[in-house]
Amino acid sequence: MDLIPGVRIISIPRWGASVSRQVLKFFIEYAKDYPTCNQMSVDDLDDGLSYQVDFSNDEVSLSDSDKGSKQLSEIEAEPSVENSKKRSKSGSNLQEKKKVKMQMDIEKKKNLSREPSVDVIADFINDSLRRKNPDLSALEMAELYFKKTDFRSTAEFIEQRNLDNLPKFILSRFDNMLPSKTPGKKNKKKGKKVDVESSQSSDVGDRKFIAIISMSAIRACDVHRSLRDIPGSSLKLINKNKIDVDLKLVGSTWARVLCCTPGRLQKILNNEELALKPEEIKIVIADTSYLDQKMQNIFNISETTPTLKQLTSSGSKIYLY
Repeated sequence: MDLIPGVRIISIPRWGASVSRQVLKFFIEYAKDYPTCNQMSVDDLDDGLSYQVDFSNDEVSLSDSDKGSKQLSEIEAEPSVENSKKRSKSGSNLQEKKKVKMQMDIEKKKNLSREPSVDVIADFINDSLRRKNPDLSALEMAELYFKKTDFRSTAEFIEQRNLDNLPKFILSRFDNMLPSKTPGKKNKKKGKKVDVESSQSSDVGDRKFIAIISMSAIRACDVHRSLRDIPGSSLKLINKNKIDVDLKLVGSTWARVLCCTPGRLQKILNNEELALKPEEIKIVIADTSYLDQKMQNIFNISETTPTLKQLTSSGSKIYLY
């Protein structure tokens, strides 16, 4: 093709398809001085090349690819969100069940002393022991379990189980175990003081005690103060006292009610002086209605079970208050 006289373009390489019209126009402008090319325009050129490039198919394919990726990501994200919601709901339901179970357990602890069936009482306490000692074998657990004959029901006492009603509870059930006279106090009828020696000699060899076990020394002190007006009052046995002092008091006390913690009572019972023998404690009142800040009662104390097992093996009976 002769666009310029004397210059012949033999061929346009394949990359000519991408050459813009400005390049071709350059050749036309270059050839203006030659008459054979003066009447030629860019649009009149017919070199057999197509300069129109259609990118519509590529754009559509890219668009479809993007849509497919987006849809795939959405499909993958939906199960993740759904599983997260299921886990959250499942965790919430589990927490709610634990909360309800805990509340039911608290109510059972508070009302256990009102239970008329000793079978239910023994089962509840033994079940709590099983949960507390999951690593022990069945044989080892059998040594810890209480028998239903170890308990006595107190359901007939309909008053509220608090410190104010504790003296009434003791007087209504165990009045025969309390001393008829209190040494050092005036007789209300005659106005005379009771002679200590004659009163003690009348009850020689008749030492029968009621032990009220509480989960802490502070609680034992509160129980002791609430019983100051019962015959013989009560004796306080806690770790704050010296063991020698407690042994001396137990050996000479006129009181028949011992306010103590399980650990302190066990130390006195196992002391070599034998100031207090297990068979001398006929009644054990477990202060079960009192719950601490962690909602635990006397049976959550580690010393309670071995102390009560030692006493029940000697014939003591457990009453819940």
